[in-house]
Amino acid sequence: MSSEPSFAQKIYSLFLRARIPASILMALAIIVFAKPTLSSWLIGFSVVVIGEALRIWASGHIHKSAQVTCTGPYAMVRHPLYLGHFLIASGFCIAGDSLIAFIIVSISFFIIYIPTWKNEEKNLTELFGDTYTDFMANTPALLPRWNRGVFSGSFSWGLVSQHREWNHVAGLLTGMVAMFGLTFWGNSIALFLLSWWQGS
Repeated sequence: MSSEPSFAQKIYSLFLRARIPASILMALAIIVFAKPTLSSWLIGFSVVVIGEALRIWASGHIHKSAQVTCTGPYAMVRHPLYLGHFLIASGFCIAGDSLIAFIIVSISFFIIYIPTWKNEEKNLTELFGDTYTDFMANTPALLPRWNRGVFSGSFSWGLVSQHREWNHVAGLLTGMVAMFGLTFWGNSIALFLLSWWQGS
């Protein structure tokens, strides 16, 4: 006989299901509060590139649900994909030259994604036992710590494609073009590009 979930468990479950609405909220915050300049766009674009490069690096190493990945960026941080996602979101806020957007994005990110990765860690601990527990004990969740293990393992472009990371790259490029349009041609061009991307 199953017991009724507690209020905390219900909230936790709600956060786990809220990733897409949270992503929409973050995107809207960036669009609404963006007042980009050429210099802010260039700096922001650089941060976005760093974030996506980290995601590609991680995607080329991870074997989901098959083994505990502890090579490449996983030697330094347990969740490089989420770290890359946060860097990308921050890069868009920088490109938009908006502190308000950054605050909204940061709060939304940590409220939603901490429960998400905690749930993933629970599942991986059940799947891999002490192997994953030891990995958690020796590897930070989100703030990287240098480890020579970054040079171990092998990177695979095939895994990058398998994880559909190129779709993510295409979306980011469209978003940065939209922000560039907002910089020089105002809201109409930027919103048109964003609407086209959402519908594609």
